[in-house]
Amino acid sequence: MIGRRHTVLQWNMGIYYDRDLSEDVRRSRLGVLGTLVAEHAPSIVALQEAPEDLQRQRVLGPRYQVISAPGGIATVILQPAWKVLDYSGMERWRALVVLIDPRAGGLGLGFWNMHLSILFKDSEERRALARCEPLADLRRFRAHHPARGEIVSGDFNLEPHDSSMTGRDGFHARGDPEWVLSKASRRDMSYRPLYNATLSALQRGGPPYGSRCRGKSTHSAGPWSMPDQALVSAEIVRCGKPKVTFLTHAGSTALCDVHRGFPDRKVGSDHLPLLIEFTA
Repeated sequence: MIGRRHTVLQWNMGIYYDRDLSEDVRRSRLGVLGTLVAEHAPSIVALQEAPEDLQRQRVLGPRYQVISAPGGIATVILQPAWKVLDYSGMERWRALVVLIDPRAGGLGLGFWNMHLSILFKDSEERRALARCEPLADLRRFRAHHPARGEIVSGDFNLEPHDSSMTGRDGFHARGDPEWVLSKASRRDMSYRPLYNATLSALQRGGPPYGSRCRGKSTHSAGPWSMPDQALVSAEIVRCGKPKVTFLTHAGSTALCDVHRGFPDRKVGSDHLPLLIEFTA
């Protein structure tokens, strides 16, 4: 299948829940968003903790359609590239699914934008949440749209190697595209394997080593983590291996502190944006 190249900008802006955020920082993060959109021209933008008034900020331009869900979830679609068929926010958790078809022809998608909860939850509680609430909705969607490609993007608040990300009773996502292609089957869509394209960002061999950094850490894994991820189905992998890049600059503006190399919350948020490139 020959498709067209598309890009997704994925970012947890850290605005929605931070009621003490200064107006200067808020404006800076909106400016970063506008610069990234102008620089990379994504056809899909997936935001978590976005401001409620994102549509009124006019940082995205008139060609983009903003679709919002409770809890700061916003998916933004470039209308000349994609036709929006339907969309739905989830009732029990922070997620939004948008059904889109490429206007130039090609693979139709179900694009999921999600933000799994971390507040007041330990690791095992987050794993239980990942195995329950999201998967019921994912499987319901797959039953109704078995021929569509699928992208699940967002802030999972879990590491790519966590059992709830890799396991069959979880998101069933691995960093090996060949494994995804070998396991794909229309007969068992409930347990659809997904390729975790986020791990491709580490192949460049240098920092940053994740999308979020806590600075000093007592964990053996170190200060960097990868809660922000992009999972894609076999239909998309067959069109070409997706690629993810951690963005450290918005134009000439550095998103990481020049001394420590960690995400600078005074400029951007505590999460680095991801650029996801795929063909469909």
